[in-house]
Amino acid sequence: MRRVSLIGITIVVFAGVIFAQFGQAGDFLRFGAGARSLAMGGAYTVLAKNADALLYNPAGLAGTERWELSLTHAQLFMDSRYDFVSFAYPLDLKSGVGIAVADLGVSDFDKRDQFGTSVGTFGMHNLAVIAGYGRWIMERKLRVGASAKALMTSMDDKSAFGFGGVDVGVITKDMFRKFRFGVAVQNLGALDVAGDKLPITIRGSVGYRAMRKLYLLADVELAGGAFKPRVGAEFQLNRFLTVRAGYNMTEITAGVGIALDRLMSSLNRYGNPVLDYSAGIMNPLGNDFARVSLTLRGPDKTPPPPPPKESICDHLSEYEGALNKDGLVGAKANVLFGYCNFIYESVEAPLSSDPNLKSAYEYFNEAYEGKFGKNWAQAILTTEGANEVFNQKIHYMYAESKMNKEPISEETKKLIQDLIMLGGDSTQYDVRLQYDLAYTYEVLGYLDSAKELYSKIASRQELVGKPINALALYRLAYLLREADPDSAIKLLDKVVRTFPWGFYDEHGERVSYPMFPKYKDNMLADDALLLMGDIYMAKGGPENTRKAVDAYLDVLLFYPNAEKANLKAAAERAANGYETLGMTEEASLMRQRAGSI
Repeated sequence: MRRVSLIGITIVVFAGVIFAQFGQAGDFLRFGAGARSLAMGGAYTVLAKNADALLYNPAGLAGTERWELSLTHAQLFMDSRYDFVSFAYPLDLKSGVGIAVADLGVSDFDKRDQFGTSVGTFGMHNLAVIAGYGRWIMERKLRVGASAKALMTSMDDKSAFGFGGVDVGVITKDMFRKFRFGVAVQNLGALDVAGDKLPITIRGSVGYRAMRKLYLLADVELAGGAFKPRVGAEFQLNRFLTVRAGYNMTEITAGVGIALDRLMSSLNRYGNPVLDYSAGIMNPLGNDFARVSLTLRGPDKTPPPPPPKESICDHLSEYEGALNKDGLVGAKANVLFGYCNFIYESVEAPLSSDPNLKSAYEYFNEAYEGKFGKNWAQAILTTEGANEVFNQKIHYMYAESKMNKEPISEETKKLIQDLIMLGGDSTQYDVRLQYDLAYTYEVLGYLDSAKELYSKIASRQELVGKPINALALYRLAYLLREADPDSAIKLLDKVVRTFPWGFYDEHGERVSYPMFPKYKDNMLADDALLLMGDIYMAKGGPENTRKAVDAYLDVLLFYPNAEKANLKAAAERAANGYETLGMTEEASLMRQRAGSI
């Protein structure tokens, strides 16, 4: 035990422990909740969920999917400690409640009178009891919440109680599939407790899902005129381990989270335990303290995500909690996120943009291989209800996101073959997978196999007038351009006649966003005319040269909005054709035009 005078030095020690660390009255509440938030430097306002939301943003209670009990202990300097106990419970699919107790204090001080005689021990504590409610509103576009807190401060047998104010908060749905914003205003209406009053605090936060496994956060806090930024990051290494780091202008923080229930499935009966650890590094006060949380959770109260559909992508935030769940539930959530990222980067993206399907691939890869292992195809075939999740549309999105993410390889070929074998409850998109496989064959040099597949697609009558038919005709013509130029020209002429103005329906809406090869102008006729002209030029002779020039001029005349690279190529090749025909003046004019594009 310490030997300290109650009247003198103990007060100094208490002030040193509490106020040197936290600065203002009630600042111990900003120490944080669980080790997860502490490891990210407290940048948690927008990510707060379940009962830990009570210290950051009560709107997070709306995301409570099952009951959750969390116990946190942090051993601080000079035998001081911080403990946080919280419990959250979902009321329904849209709301949840929570209660928490936070305690910062020191105990077992040696109590002495003014003569130095020992008269027992005493302790010092700052304690808060917080209760709150959160709910989805506006058709699940926003989460809102409110909480209230009661405070107690004590020293030996002296204590004071008071009202710590009301907190209100908002968390948005995910914006652009990646961004989320949150705001919380804390300590509204707080009263004096032992001469101190919690300052009104405003917390603002933005979260960014950089990739499936990486989440970045930035917080700013305004309290009593003080401005404090925080940054944090969380990265899921695998299904068992998550690493975190952060900085809060006082210390660098780091930590890990361990899914004990996944390491040892026998622990599931004890509440699906998760263990989190964090520590502070390089704090100027030297408080590099261990912070440990143990979280126990009950069975899910929320249903798995629905199958992908147009409007569901506006509600991704609701289903993020299922991303790391095992089996079909977790697979369905990852399929949903992959689908929405694919749509956002392709169909909804501007034509001039280059799609980045890396995030979509990560979600799809987790849905297939991550949830079902290396033998995922066999596992999916034998899992009841899997065909409702893994249909052919999802298959081709998985294949094309991989083709976009990395160079086409033998691994790509095997993946597509497995996806075709796997099938699904809908085969209307099977032809797109067949086209992807044909293109993969072409890139890898299996040209006979590529020609065979392209020919099958091109000859299917039900596909006439559809983009995939035109693409197959074009690729087949490209492969035949040297061995059978006349057949290639006939195929290209069919492409131009079938889709002269691009891939649009009768309402002017884009029909498709062809991925491989990528046509930024959403037109294939200009590419077909360019290739047709090249074939005529290769055949040689004045008549073929004139036909080639006509094809190049058609590109310039009928497709002025085509990609600049195509327009420039058409002008330059037309100039070459004119020179071959001895029409030097026309060739010069065409070269000037090429230079101005």
